[in-house]
Amino acid sequence: MELASENKRQFDELGTVLMDMKDYLYNLELGCQRLSVRFHEVDKSQPIENLTQVMEGLGYYQKLLKSATILLDIDFSEALHEKISVASLFDRLGQIFTSIFEATENEDFSLLTDIIEYDLIPIISISQEMLGEVQGRYEERII
Repeated sequence: MELASENKRQFDELGTVLMDMKDYLYNLELGCQRLSVRFHEVDKSQPIENLTQVMEGLGYYQKLLKSATILLDIDFSEALHEKISVASLFDRLGQIFTSIFEATENEDFSLLTDIIEYDLIPIISISQEMLGEVQGRYEERII
């Protein structure tokens, strides 16, 4: 009985957390658009710190999306947005994170700017759409 109560509490809180994450991803995308310009500055320490925070935030997004798909019984391989599944989204994020680490390690800030503009920002946009699909599934379950 206690387990069922805990699952219901988690499910009830999920709607609020999904909404908060939607707002966060929107602001994150805007911040990344400004961030890519900051790598053209002489001092790269602050943009690198900001990029690390972006990656940490996207890591939290992955944990939330994984938990939500489990709570909502969504198959990780099911295409939720434009033939993209949760599993493929996670794979793509992992690839982007690896590229970011490598570019940072090699101090290739031109490549880093390209990764932000052409890989990271689009995947954040896709993440927002994916989250919208998950929110829709959540709303279907509470009605």
